[in-house]
Amino acid sequence: MSEREPSPNEAYPLPSDLDVSDDGTITPEELVAHFDADHDGIVSVEDYVEVVAHDKIDKNLDRIKARRSGKKGMFRGPESITFLGGLIYGVVFFSIMSALSSGLLSSSLNDSVWVDQQISETFLDPGGECLDSSGVVWINVWIDNDEHVIKMKVNNVAMLRQEAKALRWEIHEKDGGLIEEEIIGNVSEGNFDFSPFPDGDYVVKVFFHNLTGINLTDQDIDNKTLLVKGAPIHTEGPISTPIEIHTAEPSLPWESESVQEAKVTERGQRICLTARQLGGWSWALMGAEWAGGRETAMLTGGSAGVPAWWMAFISLSMSVFFLCVQYPLMYRFYHKDIDDILNEDELERIVQRALERCSAELHIAIDWDEFRMRKRDLSIDVLVPYRATLSSVIEPSQVTSAMLKEVLDDFKIFGELTPLQLKAKALDDHQGAFELVSQGRQDVELPDLNVERPALVQDYSEFFSGIHASAALEKRVEGSIKDFLMNKKLIDRGYFIQVDDQRIAVRLIYKPKMKFAFFNFGESFVEIEQELKDYLHRVLDGHKGDLDIIVSCRNEVATLADRSGAGRTESGAGDHKGQAFVARQDGLAGAILQSQFMGDILSSVEYVAHENRAKIDRWGFFGLIVFVWIPFMASGVLVGAMMGLVARMPFLRVLTACFIGGAAASITWAYTAESIIEVLHALNAELFIPIIIIVIFIAAVMHIRTNKKRRQKELFKGSLEFFKGNIDE
Repeated sequence: MSEREPSPNEAYPLPSDLDVSDDGTITPEELVAHFDADHDGIVSVEDYVEVVAHDKIDKNLDRIKARRSGKKGMFRGPESITFLGGLIYGVVFFSIMSALSSGLLSSSLNDSVWVDQQISETFLDPGGECLDSSGVVWINVWIDNDEHVIKMKVNNVAMLRQEAKALRWEIHEKDGGLIEEEIIGNVSEGNFDFSPFPDGDYVVKVFFHNLTGINLTDQDIDNKTLLVKGAPIHTEGPISTPIEIHTAEPSLPWESESVQEAKVTERGQRICLTARQLGGWSWALMGAEWAGGRETAMLTGGSAGVPAWWMAFISLSMSVFFLCVQYPLMYRFYHKDIDDILNEDELERIVQRALERCSAELHIAIDWDEFRMRKRDLSIDVLVPYRATLSSVIEPSQVTSAMLKEVLDDFKIFGELTPLQLKAKALDDHQGAFELVSQGRQDVELPDLNVERPALVQDYSEFFSGIHASAALEKRVEGSIKDFLMNKKLIDRGYFIQVDDQRIAVRLIYKPKMKFAFFNFGESFVEIEQELKDYLHRVLDGHKGDLDIIVSCRNEVATLADRSGAGRTESGAGDHKGQAFVARQDGLAGAILQSQFMGDILSSVEYVAHENRAKIDRWGFFGLIVFVWIPFMASGVLVGAMMGLVARMPFLRVLTACFIGGAAASITWAYTAESIIEVLHALNAELFIPIIIIVIFIAAVMHIRTNKKRRQKELFKGSLEFFKGNIDE
């Protein structure tokens, strides 16, 4: 078998710092420079092993980068259908609820009770068939313990406005004996005081008489009473409501004495709700569930007599909408294919590569022996020790932000969304070019004196000609900077120029000349730096010679573009101070999920998901169903979806589990809320219903706040000690 020389095209892909000449060779100098990891001029075995390992990691990172760059479109696979279906369902659902609640439908549809009545006849309404009150007169009786009165109201009496009528009530003992009665008059509502009656069980009867055609003139009181009582009534019979009057002992700290109260012991047939009433309650239930959770919504609706099937439908619709819309966004945002998941070595290499580029751009020297990095579930912590060089023109306060931007740009490419904490630590006094100049021209040396040429006749012409040339070049640079600022419509807030025999260094502070610059100025300070550098190269061509141009710029206004490297920022407080940054992601998912509001929610949700991951890893699909189902705080479909993502469960499997668990939770709470309220009624604890609702609401809010604080504490826990060097990676 004949041998042939390998072609460079067939070889392992070369690192970017190695170039193959036309004859297919690589110079020894290039090879030494590439494999000399510690930059001591000698390639040791350790150097070779380290660089080869980096090369292999770089190759895999390049494959991941190419694979991720090739993915187009917002959604791929089942998540696209799910997202579209969720949007369609949301538009239809919210449109129908808006139409019902606003009264935009015809009056016949707005006042129709057909839906509630039909469903009340099925197993979906365990309370039994509701009363169709449309077009008929019906009377509602209830208790107002604050005013110590029993109230009554006749409904649907508009058609009787021109007719003579009389509202009348009677109160009987439980065994039927009449105690007291009163004719209120030609009105549709009234009340009477129950405090004169002793504790016990009673029956209140309400009559609404039709007096049309009955002449009450010239009649004495007794005859009028008899005529009214003998007149027909507009209802099928008197409305009988059993009540209980009792003395309640003080139950709250601010109550000092017992009070007399009354309650309805048996509620009659539930009145069917109209379409408009159902629509109005839909928004009330959605608001209660969003603010205080499913439990708050169900207790609120159950205490007001909203049918359980409607509460279950509204809660389930919210779960469907948010699950089908938010979960695909979360999946697109967080999910990575198994081949795209970065290990710790790859993460560290990404950070190193970004810092190497940053080191070259900023003209600083990073001490890689003291470099430290650790990967946690909640954050990636990086400590970057560095030394300034004579070419360093960046301000010390900007070094960290410049490094952050470079690393986050790479995190964006690889889809790494773990919060980043990075601190640049100067190992000296940051004696860069400008700092040294501020202490005097220490880099300028006068020619040495010698015996052959006495001091008085020493030739300083070369020295002074150099000063003149530098001064002339500084003037030219100054004029170019002013022209650049004018062309870019930037306001000069101060600049400094240094020219020596090696470099032209420029430090510029500017401010955009526009209103609302934070939002409207679209270029970052990095882009301005590059543009100014390119501009100086063009205008100084032929004047600068071999001098290198170094530019440092700072925007006096912290614009959105300057901050664009971070999609979301988290700040610690108290004993756990710090800042963590998440790489910006483009597209709809990034815009929605990295907003401040959604970012706070998702970060807390992600924290809860990580805390409970062990349960899902153990119990899998059915464990996720139970977790979403159980009626506890932070166990909804959103947290369940995040837990599925953290556990790397398939998309459709997570969607199915969360849907089943969410539906079970909605139905369970809807059909048990009424039972809970009935128990409270039986225990004479009606007062505690609003208290329980308020407590649950406050608990939900506090739970969210507590999770956020716990996460912040965990996120920044130990960061200060790590950056001090007291905690190992």
